[in-house]
Amino acid sequence: MMTFFHSLMDRRPHSSLRTSTASEGRTARTTRLQRDRHGSTAASLEARRSNARLHRFLAALCAGLTVFATLQCVRAAIATQPIVVAVRNVAKGTAITREAVELREAPSDGSLSNAFHTLDDAVGLIAQVGIGAHDVLMSGMARASPVVPQGHTSIEVRLASVAGGLIPGDKVTLSSATMTDAEMQSGTPNVADMPNSTETPSGMANDMPDGGVDAQLRTICTEALLTGKPAKDAQGNTIAVFAMPPNEAAVVLRVQEYSAVIATIN
Repeated sequence: MMTFFHSLMDRRPHSSLRTSTASEGRTARTTRLQRDRHGSTAASLEARRSNARLHRFLAALCAGLTVFATLQCVRAAIATQPIVVAVRNVAKGTAITREAVELREAPSDGSLSNAFHTLDDAVGLIAQVGIGAHDVLMSGMARASPVVPQGHTSIEVRLASVAGGLIPGDKVTLSSATMTDAEMQSGTPNVADMPNSTETPSGMANDMPDGGVDAQLRTICTEALLTGKPAKDAQGNTIAVFAMPPNEAAVVLRVQEYSAVIATIN
């Protein structure tokens, strides 16, 4: 009996040790499972967030593509045409440069039938009116730069009239108020027959009611073509370049040495 009792006592510690080891193993496995579960939960949450961001991006992309496709369909359904538009102000009488205009698309409309449709059509033309930025260039707003006709010559003419309204390409009548027919033939004025004389010059109109002289204009060139914008010389005189037949040019050159020359737009 004593031997059996001692044997039983010797085995108890070993049994407790095995029980303790098994308990520690279960605790470790539980801890690992908890860590694994926590890590899995965190990874799952991050994956869900990534998926949500991806879904939002794809939704925005699809919406953008839908809008783009719709606009393309609308654009294809509406016929357009190219038009020339000014991007800066162009003063009346100045040439239209390539930097002053650009080509834009506009809906086809009958009101734009007289617009310029290519840059080459507009560049180099002379503005007939003041053109503002963003204005559509219409055919009536500009015309081609004048070219000296065959058989004509160009001369500088000193004008007594205001030339602010003249634009290159205008055709004018040049007149003198002080030269008689005989003087125009000789090229030398008769000082005694000037309007401030007490005697009415030969070939001019009758005396005015107040006793003064009615100095009727005498045409010295019937159709002079303005080829450039008038400018001021060093003395402040208005100088304009006109193209005209040589015989009329010779008369104008003689007359302007002695009398005032006036331009009248035809």
